[in-house]
Amino acid sequence: MLDDIRVLEISAPETMLAGCILAALGADVVVVEPPAGSLGRRLDPYLDDIPGLERSLTWHAMNRNKRAITLDIASADGRAILAQLAAKFDAAIDSVQSRIAAAALDGIDLPDKLVRTRISAFARSGPKSAYAASDLIVMAASGAPGVSGDIDRPPLFFPVPQAMMEAGADAAIATLAGLMARDRDGQGQSAHVSARIAAMMGAMSQMLGPGAGNPEITRSGGSIAIAGVEVPSIYECADGFVLITVAFGPVFGQMTNRLAQWAAREQCLPPEIGEIPWTSFIPDLQQKKRTPAELQALVDGLKKLACNKTKEEFGAAARSLGLLASPVMNMRDVAESPQYRERGLFASTEISGRRVDVPARFAQCNNFTIEVRRPAPALSQHTVEILEGDLGLSRTEIQALFAHGII
Repeated sequence: MLDDIRVLEISAPETMLAGCILAALGADVVVVEPPAGSLGRRLDPYLDDIPGLERSLTWHAMNRNKRAITLDIASADGRAILAQLAAKFDAAIDSVQSRIAAAALDGIDLPDKLVRTRISAFARSGPKSAYAASDLIVMAASGAPGVSGDIDRPPLFFPVPQAMMEAGADAAIATLAGLMARDRDGQGQSAHVSARIAAMMGAMSQMLGPGAGNPEITRSGGSIAIAGVEVPSIYECADGFVLITVAFGPVFGQMTNRLAQWAAREQCLPPEIGEIPWTSFIPDLQQKKRTPAELQALVDGLKKLACNKTKEEFGAAARSLGLLASPVMNMRDVAESPQYRERGLFASTEISGRRVDVPARFAQCNNFTIEVRRPAPALSQHTVEILEGDLGLSRTEIQALFAHGII
């Protein structure tokens, strides 16, 4: 799909997913790391919980299909080599969050037709434009934690660097848009991605709501309150948790009808509760034809129903009855899912000499198959190959660069 496109990625945690997406689509993505290795190699988790430059599972997950070179881009010789390399590429991705990466591409003349995508924590203008920020700070500024977690405790943050991921995905889209624009008019393009804005989009732009006159959304703990009744969305089952949506109205209320009738058949609900027309429950409640106690009885019955079922049993019933319900999958469930296996989500690759199955395909296309063409590169794995092939350097010149710590 992108087999005629070459992308130069100045490696930083924020750039990795962008390069990974473009490499998955067939682009030749070359990662530039400092001689001591990219910061991405130091992100946990690690293989067997043992840290090491080649053992970061985050690095392996987000750098498949790429090639990598080491280059001291803070040195004069390194910058000269980087400028020569940039002339050979269609696009370049760097991160303002990484001081070295930003200085490298800002300080050299880039080709007129290059598409450059830059990622920063905050927008280039505004009161936070010069802020240094961690993923924690950017996510806090996005508003997402403000609506995540239980109402009786502090906001819930995320087990993975979410803002980094959101920004990387948006950077891949921005790069593709820039390449399309260049194909149309022949002009190079410059794109900027704010990690905060990217994270705000993932948070459904919660930060913008109050400024537009809407009420501030608060944490709900995964439940909604109707007439004083807490209606949860997550229910504990026999071997984990299930997601159940209790909805009303002429369309979604029909699913709640079937859900209540199933619970009544399983003797988890009184029969009269199972026969309530949930399609009209809200207006009936407003007109006092129905009571909050009936809704509470439904919730209590669903809790009992879920406790009596495994995730697999509940999922099978949801599919059969057409319910807004599904198992909450953990990582083992994802790895063992027959559906994901049948759809070809997983591919085999090598991590530190070990063959493992990895979720390698984010999309299935009818005219292109995303494959793991190569595992994530070892440190400096392709340095000689690229300096020889792209810049025509001799082995003697490459050895001199190595001796002086440039590569």
